[in-house]
Amino acid sequence: MSGTNHPAISSGFNMTSERPKGSSHAERVIRVMQAFAELPGDTHSLKVISEHTELDPAVVHRILAAQVAAKWVERVGRGKYRLGSHAARAGMQAMAGMYDGLDQHEILVDLQADCGGLVLFYSLASVGARRVCTDYAIGNYCPDDFGMTAYDIFTAGCSLRTGASGRTLLAYVPESLREIALAEPIPETAGPGALSNDDLLATLDGIRVRGYAVGRQECLPGWDSVAAPALWGDTALGVVLLLKPLSDIPNDITDYIDQVLGAAQLISLAATQGGRNPQLVA
Repeated sequence: MSGTNHPAISSGFNMTSERPKGSSHAERVIRVMQAFAELPGDTHSLKVISEHTELDPAVVHRILAAQVAAKWVERVGRGKYRLGSHAARAGMQAMAGMYDGLDQHEILVDLQADCGGLVLFYSLASVGARRVCTDYAIGNYCPDDFGMTAYDIFTAGCSLRTGASGRTLLAYVPESLREIALAEPIPETAGPGALSNDDLLATLDGIRVRGYAVGRQECLPGWDSVAAPALWGDTALGVVLLLKPLSDIPNDITDYIDQVLGAAQLISLAATQGGRNPQLVA
């Protein structure tokens, strides 16, 4: 797969620049806190924040009240707010403290509940040019629903050579590892959208710039995907992957992209907390 301003991509998806509409509490908190960075100036009213985030004023008020109590936000005068001193000093890393109670699996479960489909977290294997699924949330699906045999899982499902998650990891690995992965043939069980080496390499810069990849039937026939890296600095801890069957995916996947990006960002933020989530760096 390959494909906030979301450029149109060659996959044919029609994407717009709508704001994310994720429904999980964590995503709403992220949107409110990001408003302080996106709006001009450093002090903002509840009304302005509500309009900017497209969230109900009552929801914004509850989020702000909680963040004031936690000292991430300060109330200034009547109905005005600004980032607290801790958040202002530490920026996005300081925001990670708001998610101290979340773990990677909860984030994936929330994403799957919001988007449906399959949600997987792939990490780079400790040896060789392979990816391994280290966490997942698949809702009510079972393996028969997406037509993968055990053989498929250990071929196309592990290859860095195919799929949005494979390409996203390749965008962050050393050149030597990339060459090993690209020297392998495309797995026979890959989908009809699997890319040639030249086409795959041409997507990597865009993945690093945009922060996500969109794939059309790359790993699995009949399934499209969105992938985004969870990062520690410039290092990819892993990749959040959303897979959706073609029969259940709209032409405009902007919301899916935003929600996958949001989940990857939450995992990245959790990882900045001094290694409190060991599973992220396994």
